[in-house]
Amino acid sequence: MGCRNMKPFSLVLTGLLVAGLASVGYSQSLAELAKKEKERRQAVKDAKVITSEQAAKYQSAPPATATPPTQTTEKTAAGADKPTGQGEVTPGMVKDKPPSDEPVDFQGRTESFWRQTFADARQKVKGLEDESNVLILKRNDLQNRFYRESDGFKQQEIQREIQKTIYEQDVNKENLAKAKSDLTDLEREARKSGALPGWIKEPNK
Repeated sequence: MGCRNMKPFSLVLTGLLVAGLASVGYSQSLAELAKKEKERRQAVKDAKVITSEQAAKYQSAPPATATPPTQTTEKTAAGADKPTGQGEVTPGMVKDKPPSDEPVDFQGRTESFWRQTFADARQKVKGLEDESNVLILKRNDLQNRFYRESDGFKQQEIQREIQKTIYEQDVNKENLAKAKSDLTDLEREARKSGALPGWIKEPNK
């Protein structure tokens, strides 16, 4: 009888012992988790919070690069380029190009200047003369169409085109007269400043 009663008691005691050990282990796990959570919160609390305004100050600007000193070159006796320091002027340094051998007038204007200036002025006159001829042909054509047209409405449209062409002819006439006057003044100025006749003369004439 005694042995039979001892078995259930030992089983109960063993169960209680296991439960106690499990409880102790669970309590230790909770304590460790609580400790870690406390440390995490403390770390978050101690962390420095940077605002957007402060963050802009910490943005890295592009590194400044040193500007290399400007170097000039000079011609050596052998004709080679030799670098010199910034702002340094040494004997033999190439500066400005030598003046051109092209002939000039009393005011220093070259032959090519006068030739180009006269070419532009004459081209302007030529263009206005061509425009004048085109307007004459256009007006004659419109007048012929007007007299051949029997429809009154179309005649009115043609008449408006004729009036517009007459206005364009008046403008062209004024511009052509001014261009010719400018060319005459240009010839007078060239002769006065000592330009040679060959610089003024129109090519192929």
